[in-house]
Amino acid sequence: MSERLDVRRMLLARGWTEKRSGLLMKGGACWAVTNDCGDSSLSGPRRGRCDGQFTFDFPGDVPARVIVSAAEAAAEVRAE
Repeated sequence: MSERLDVRRMLLARGWTEKRSGLLMKGGACWAVTNDCGDSSLSGPRRGRCDGQFTFDFPGDVPARVIVSAAEAAAEVRAE
């Protein structure tokens, strides 16, 4: 499933919003499909010893529930 419609539907159902074509956002986190193979990327703010940004890249074969869990956790992180 190259478009990761499974992940997109789950995130939208959890309150994520589409800010521009293909980019979903919630809190300070952003998720998007990065290529035709279904790879995707999750970015957001990081707190603690290494304040700044983080990015996780998920290969297309990563289960949707793993990506959604990571995305929901990332959406809870608040940059200060």
